[in-house]
Amino acid sequence: MAEPELLSSVQNAIRIMRQFSLDEPELGITELNKRLGISKSSIYRVLQTLCAEHIIQQNSQTKKYHLGLTAFEIGCVVYNDIQVCQVALPLLQKMHLKVLVVIQLVVYDRGTVIHLLKLPEKKETRTFNRMGKRVPANATAAGKVLLAYQNEKEIERLCSIGFKAFTPHTLTEPEVLLSELATIKKNGYAFSKEEFKVGMCSLAVPVFDEMTNQIIASISVTGPKEIISPSQINIYLSEMRMYSRLISEQLGLDMMK
Repeated sequence: MAEPELLSSVQNAIRIMRQFSLDEPELGITELNKRLGISKSSIYRVLQTLCAEHIIQQNSQTKKYHLGLTAFEIGCVVYNDIQVCQVALPLLQKMHLKVLVVIQLVVYDRGTVIHLLKLPEKKETRTFNRMGKRVPANATAAGKVLLAYQNEKEIERLCSIGFKAFTPHTLTEPEVLLSELATIKKNGYAFSKEEFKVGMCSLAVPVFDEMTNQIIASISVTGPKEIISPSQINIYLSEMRMYSRLISEQLGLDMMK
């Protein structure tokens, strides 16, 4: 079967929109041109089209662009359609009453992880990954848990590309990472010590689909290394594993309705 013909204008629009992030919410035409190699005139036309549909908006003062309310509206449709979020939120809220650190629900996507839920979502926890943040999977406990349960072909693909280092502790050597993933799968949890941010540690467990026994998400707790240390792992694991099971069970019940 022949490959479908793709529209370059649509591809360019998507590439442009994907450049905006929580770290860089506002970008100009020159910045987009340097990153994407698309001509400034083409970028301008795409941006004007997206502005007309309110997907992109222009800051009248800086003349730069940022995602608009229509993009937020579309994102909310996707977010609310993710069943694991609906099931996990009330359970993780209960968990947070007992585990007074940052709790996150994370999913895997093509070598990266995306943070779907974060408790508490407050200004004082901005040093941690925010909802919607995309992070390379090798750099966090949640990412390593999700990687550990991917198929061999996917892991080989990522090893052939290579891994980015964020701190001196980030696992980037394929042999070292593969050994770590095997240990994670054996123990059922991952620990990350200052691998994404110096001074911060995280602990993560998998969330499985009871029907298929496939991993669908990961629950992680993140905090300063003084609070989440190797000696305290078992204190957090008992609660994390219990709520992981509850999420899996609830998802199974919902599927049977």
